Amino acid sequence: MTEPRYGIWIPVYGNWGPLNQPEDPFDASYARARSLLIQAERVGFSSTLLAQHIINCYDQDFDQLETWTAAAALAEATEKIEIITAIKPLLFHPAVLAKMALGIDAISNGRFSINLVSGWFRTEMEKAGIPFPEHDERYRYSEDWIKVVKALWSGERVNYQGEYFQIQDLSYRPTPVAQPRPQVYLGGESDPARSLAILLPKLGLKLL
Repeated sequence: MTEPRYGIWIPVYGNWGPLNQPEDPFDASYARARSLLIQAERVGFSSTLLAQHIINCYDQDFDQLETWTAAAALAEATEKIEIITAIKPLLFHPAVLAKMALGIDAISNGRFSINLVSGWFRTEMEKAGIPFPEHDERYRYSEDWIKVVKALWSGERVNYQGEYFQIQDLSYRPTPVAQPRPQVYLGGESDPARSLAILLPKLGLKLL
């Protein structure tokens, strides 16, 4: 019987849970994240998840930890814990993100995974001037996006023609430390989310 695995959220917003605790400050610093994760690894937690936002979704005047640079640093600062980093496909071209993920995979010696999030916080996109399609289209975009990422993690030369992305004769080195590739986790309850969830195992990817 498989033993349960326990993970923690990194407080990228400054804190989690109730917001009416004055003794729990909004501290979204990397120093705090690093300290908490090292303690979590020491006492036996098996994974951590870093949510992704470009502004704090409680109030943009609060600090917000940048997810991907923090994930790379946390990979270096730890030895055993799985680092799961959320990715909103609208923020990164898949060819760029696939290469970034391979870098953190190497730094972590294969302990890196991504959590595919098709996006919900419209405010941060609108403020940044980034197009934010409607719900179902975001999932179609995510499907095209993850197919590109998965292909580029294969180590083979990729030629891909999709609805949103066209890749020509592209391959990456080094190939992943995690075999056969970093894991991709997915959440969501809508019909498009379920359709994407059905697709992931067919691509050799995993559900969370």
